[in-house]
Amino acid sequence: MRSLRDRLKSYKKDIAPGAVATDAQLDGEHGERGLDAELIETFLTEVEAEVAGLPESALEVAIPGVVEQTPFGPCYYRDVRFDVLTLHGHYPLARTRQLPLSVLQKVCKVKSADVLTWEDVCFFDTETTGLGSGAGNFIFLFGLGFYEEDEFVVRQYFLREYAEERALLWSLGVLLGRFQAMVSFNGKGFDWKLLETRCTLARMELLPTTHLDLLPPARRLWKKVLANCRLITLEQEVLGFARVDDTPGAMAPELYFAYQTDLDARRMTGIFTHNVHDILTLVTLSYHMGLMIEEPLHAATHPEELFGLSRWYEEWSQGEISEACLVRVTEMEESDDYVREALWKLSLHHKRLQRHDKAALLWHELLTGPALWQTAPRVELAKYYEHKVRDYQQALTLTEETLELVQNRKLVLRSLTVEHELQELTHRRDRLMRKLTRESSTRQGEVPEHETPFTLGH
Repeated sequence: MRSLRDRLKSYKKDIAPGAVATDAQLDGEHGERGLDAELIETFLTEVEAEVAGLPESALEVAIPGVVEQTPFGPCYYRDVRFDVLTLHGHYPLARTRQLPLSVLQKVCKVKSADVLTWEDVCFFDTETTGLGSGAGNFIFLFGLGFYEEDEFVVRQYFLREYAEERALLWSLGVLLGRFQAMVSFNGKGFDWKLLETRCTLARMELLPTTHLDLLPPARRLWKKVLANCRLITLEQEVLGFARVDDTPGAMAPELYFAYQTDLDARRMTGIFTHNVHDILTLVTLSYHMGLMIEEPLHAATHPEELFGLSRWYEEWSQGEISEACLVRVTEMEESDDYVREALWKLSLHHKRLQRHDKAALLWHELLTGPALWQTAPRVELAKYYEHKVRDYQQALTLTEETLELVQNRKLVLRSLTVEHELQELTHRRDRLMRKLTRESSTRQGEVPEHETPFTLGH
């Protein structure tokens, strides 16, 4: 059965380009009303005939869609189409296609032998009867979003009744076969695993796919910035999108079971809208993440975002950009704690690159901060003076100062970590004292006890 949208498209094809609104066209061979009016009236008549006798609560009226016949029976789906210039938050949907897909693959730690384009990718989200992945939990709404020429299409498969699950999974599998990769939010750990379970129970094969899960990179960027890393929080705080006519996902199971009882589909419209919003958010969130990777110094607005970006670039062996992100934090008008954290991370960055003198300058600068920031820099300076400068006295002084700081902390915090730290510092102090003793003995011409004097002859 063709959907109303498909039939409307066929009517539009019959209308000659530009055949609208002029008197000459409206008063042609088709009478006073013209071709457009006749086709529109025919369409409306067909719509009225189709819904005649159906209550407003019927699924076909509340959420018009298509019944597809499959080898396993019928299944129900609907397509929601958006022009790619449609804004979702700060960005139009078309903007994501301008982003190199390889950027998203890097942050999601996914390697693919094939060169992928956005036409090879679908955006995937589901609504389920619960949060478990066991056999008693199933998916009643599958949403797949994908680019199709100048439109972005969201196809939503709806499980009208449990008997249609095999048909739905078959049709979904055919559609998934068009794509080589999938973008989701926690889909790798939940949605896809549940789909695998349902396919196994239905004795159907689910082909593996390249999975780009946005949740782990989102946590790296915003875990310490936002109250939580839920998708709806990200779209509000990061993308600037506010939902309208949306039913929270937590209510989805209850509303679906109520639908199974009385078949009133009107209560499901908000769930369908919620699923569409989730998929559109995946699209623009993908772009926003990619933009932060491509232009970190301009796109990142919070120190924690720059810290996360800096760690990525460090992992990718792009030290210059990693360092630039940390320097940018020191230039931001944020709290002193963020500046000190940036200086600390910069010092460790210099240490890894064997720039010990630059690292030591930053450690000395950190000693002027609060007591909690003085312990670690003193330990690193003690190592620097012991192993690089060979100034054992300075190293010993720093170690004893650190011991005093940690012992004061022990009065407040009694933990195994503090005890272990005290043991390490005590061991370092004793070693430095032995080195100073040997050094002093050597200067005075004395031979340390563990050495044998060297003599010539008898």
